[in-house]
Amino acid sequence: MKIASSASCHLFLFSLASSSFLNQGVAAASPCLLSSSSCSVDNEGNKSCNLDVKVNLHAGELGYFHIEQCGDEVNPTLGIEKGVTYHFKQSDESNYYHPLGFAYYADGAHDDVDELEPGIVPPESSSSCANDMSCPAPMYLKNGLYLGEYSNNAAVAPLRSTPSDNFGLDDYEPEFFFDPFTWNTANYSVALKFDDDDFTDDIFYFCHIHQYMTGRIKFVDEGGGVLNEMDKPVIPYTYDMASDYDKECGTFNLDLFQLPHPECPSKFVCDKPDVSTPVGKFADCLDSMNCAMTVGMTTNVHMDSAIALFIHQMIPHHQNAVNMCKALMVAGEIECSGIGEDEEDVVCIMRRLCYEIINGQNFQIQTMRGVLDAFEYAAEDDCKVEISSSGGPKSPKNNKSSKNAKFW
Repeated sequence: MKIASSASCHLFLFSLASSSFLNQGVAAASPCLLSSSSCSVDNEGNKSCNLDVKVNLHAGELGYFHIEQCGDEVNPTLGIEKGVTYHFKQSDESNYYHPLGFAYYADGAHDDVDELEPGIVPPESSSSCANDMSCPAPMYLKNGLYLGEYSNNAAVAPLRSTPSDNFGLDDYEPEFFFDPFTWNTANYSVALKFDDDDFTDDIFYFCHIHQYMTGRIKFVDEGGGVLNEMDKPVIPYTYDMASDYDKECGTFNLDLFQLPHPECPSKFVCDKPDVSTPVGKFADCLDSMNCAMTVGMTTNVHMDSAIALFIHQMIPHHQNAVNMCKALMVAGEIECSGIGEDEEDVVCIMRRLCYEIINGQNFQIQTMRGVLDAFEYAAEDDCKVEISSSGGPKSPKNNKSSKNAKFW
């Protein structure tokens, strides 16, 4: 059953006190209401609200979404009111390689679960919307122009008399694989109006390219009351938590690879400046990330497979490249007016290069983990090779492969 647009518009943020909040079904924290400057009413009385989407690449291995209107939390739990249009704007350069999607379960197609699409009825809903392809679905736009044909929202595109399952995603997502300069010359956004009134479970936003970046959306009534107090369905993983050292470097999973380390030489960077300087700190972080790669690339061949050996060696190599670029961004020497502004500026070239390395190689890491899972190979096949008599214990490696990453 459809519902008419509500007379008021609310968006709420439920702050995550810790990543464990995701799976415990606890009551949500106090909501954060969007300011009136973020919402408007058209001549028909329909309300819409704008959300500026960014990606904090330093918040974990892959990074997490950040909603500008919702404070500093990454992957905030959003509360949306049914019948109101929410415009998720992805114009910020950090959205490169991160097309936003919406699903009824965490991670959508990455985990072979239903997404919000015109022909998919919300779980346990009595709606017959699949018959005419009118089920709630996001509507994808480029430079303000709708890329699809389906519409459940006359404020975005005219309602159709002929059913269509094209909601623009097939044109939207491929452009996020463009080179950063070309991609950044356009403005991308997603409009979402959920108008099925007998569905009260949570839905999820996620990245269509990178898995494990999902965030929760809860439905609220006109007064801001949560329709479903429980976090249902669950998000089947917790968020990465960066160490203090990684926060300083802008990296992930380097804390226990600081020198001295028994499996690493005494240094990788010679004649380092003082660590109190930006270049000195970058060099110190490079020592740690090169140690992490060295430890990661000492492997066995227990799988008796060249593919497995390649992946066990290549993942730490890719992780090092990603961390190098993250740390370079924090060092402050590749600040640029915009990655789509000046194609010849060498600083912008370096910034675009790092966006390609971080996002492209993280995507490749997930692909390689998916290959290991498909072959039922171990996520790691590590051997310990000590080259130093001093240093701390070997770090336990972060293992994402157990999450059954899908690569096709």
